[in-house]
Amino acid sequence: MELEESWMFGLWPKRLLIFEDRIEVRDFELLRERPEPRKYDWIDRVSVSGGSWLANLMITGPRSKPILVRGLSKSDAERARALIEERIARANAYPSRSSSPAAPSTERLIHSLAELRDAGILSEEEFEIKRKEVMRGK
Repeated sequence: MELEESWMFGLWPKRLLIFEDRIEVRDFELLRERPEPRKYDWIDRVSVSGGSWLANLMITGPRSKPILVRGLSKSDAERARALIEERIARANAYPSRSSSPAAPSTERLIHSLAELRDAGILSEEEFEIKRKEVMRGK
C-alpha cells in the first residue's frame, strides 16, 4: 500500500509505503528523496486524527521522532492503520529467527556442575572431565 501526503502541505509530499516486513517513509531533503525504513517491531502506536474527510496518520516508535503523514483521506488513513496494526501483531507473534537463545556462561555451567557434584550426582572425576570440556568450549 502506498499513501501520499496532500499537496497542500508542501511542494514535495511525504510518501508512506507499507510492505510485508516494514514500512518506509520517503521524504525529500535537498531535492532528493530520502527513504527511512522501519521494521514493524519498531512501532509502538499508530493513530489517526483529523476531521471527517481529511486525516493525519501518526506512527510512533521508541527513542525517535514520530512519523506524521498529513492530509490523507479518512478511509485511507484508517485502512493503513488497520494494516499496520495487523502486521505489528504478526511480527510480534513470529519473532525473527536471528534472535537465538542466549548461551549460558561458562561460569554458570561450572557452578551447575559443582552443584551436581555436591549433590552426589556426579563423581569428582566426572566433574573434572565436564569442567575441562566447558573450559575448552565444547
